[in-house]
Amino acid sequence: MNAVAVILAAGEAKRMGHPKALIEHEGGRSFLQSLSSTFGKAGCRVLGVVGRDADAVRAQHPAVELVDAPAWQEGVLASIKAGLRAALDEGADAVLVHPVDMPTLRATTLKSLLKSTPDGTGLRPEFEGAPGFPLILSRQGAEQLLAAPGSALEPALQALALKRVTVKDPGVVVNINSPDIYERLFGSAPKLAPPPKRRARKGDAQAQG
Repeated sequence: MNAVAVILAAGEAKRMGHPKALIEHEGGRSFLQSLSSTFGKAGCRVLGVVGRDADAVRAQHPAVELVDAPAWQEGVLASIKAGLRAALDEGADAVLVHPVDMPTLRATTLKSLLKSTPDGTGLRPEFEGAPGFPLILSRQGAEQLLAAPGSALEPALQALALKRVTVKDPGVVVNINSPDIYERLFGSAPKLAPPPKRRARKGDAQAQG
């Protein structure tokens, strides 16, 4: 199955004070780097959707494929549609839609969800009765969401009637979208991840040696 993960990182992030894609998660990795690794371990190709801080996100993530959401200011559904178009253009059989501020998701959860993707529009995980992410859409479901009218996400999701699947991973509902939540989880105010390390070229290494 050709599964493509669409990570939503186009918003303004007023409350956090920094672009969410650039905030440090753990081990020096940003939210976006952590999620890219997690989805990659589950066998997904990763597309990040950028908008407000596209240049900064690109500079920090040279190894991540990024697509622009020109209408990001219209809301999350506009960003989702930009990602869906790119994923469908690449021949995706399944599209996983996930917000960048939910980086605690487990790769094992993704692998399990991908095995249970139904033939209909797709599925949505839930933890202790609360709906979560990622949305896992079949190609049919992705096309239906892409054609949804308006700018509100929830009515479009209700029309999809995604199957609910209970998981034991709280990462499907943990949304780190405010400084208070970040500090409670990590013990400090939100901070930027360190810049990516530049690999020294052979000539440079020899000159130093």
